[in-house]
Amino acid sequence: MDLFFTGYITLFFLYGMTLFAGLMGRHGLSRLMAVPALAANGFLLMGISIISRQPPVFEIFGGMLFVTFVLGLMGLFCRRAEDTPLNVKTWVWMEILFLLSIVLFFPKVPPPHRYLHTVLWVVCFHGFRDLALSWAFFSAAHFIQLKSDPARNRVNNPLLKQGRNYLLLSAVAFLCGEYSGIIWCQNGWGDFWHWTPAFFQSTLVILCLMAAFHIPGKTARSNSLRSFMAVITPLVMLSIKIVKGLP
Repeated sequence: MDLFFTGYITLFFLYGMTLFAGLMGRHGLSRLMAVPALAANGFLLMGISIISRQPPVFEIFGGMLFVTFVLGLMGLFCRRAEDTPLNVKTWVWMEILFLLSIVLFFPKVPPPHRYLHTVLWVVCFHGFRDLALSWAFFSAAHFIQLKSDPARNRVNNPLLKQGRNYLLLSAVAFLCGEYSGIIWCQNGWGDFWHWTPAFFQSTLVILCLMAAFHIPGKTARSNSLRSFMAVITPLVMLSIKIVKGLP
């Protein structure tokens, strides 16, 4: 629909202006621009839900809009104010524009209604995965900022702690999605998952999360490796979502 394509272009513009204001050091204006951007994001999600009569967490278009909406809320309300042009919020707006750029290559229309997509455990499976992706990208913004923080080698660096906390939140959401998928399979096919490409993809994500959490030591090298794994994890999750969304 032309309406949704226009909404997508408007959303891209508003988030772009939010990022531009932040890079110019106009943090008050950046926060102000984030409000209409999030409002437009929310209206697009509502439109998809109303027309398709299902939650917007299945197709790439709706799923990415859901991820950017949650990520934008986190960037606006869950991060303290910072005076430097490059900060966690700036990286969040960059991540949102990156995700919206991916949407450019996919249809920007509400998906057809499918009865299966109204089943609770199916919705939870996809919804928790999108939540996990949102929080993983928010965590990655902290670790990216950590690399440019002069005090990054400090043991009690708040960026390191907050990044790990949000990555842990992402891991919990992802595991909730996996548990919902198990119940979905149990109810639909009478058995849990067997070794399939989908199960292998989930295993890759879990291994990335485990690697990020279990890197030993508190040295500069271990923090750098931990940051690298924390940034790689949402990219792996995103790649899996894109592959699943390909026709």
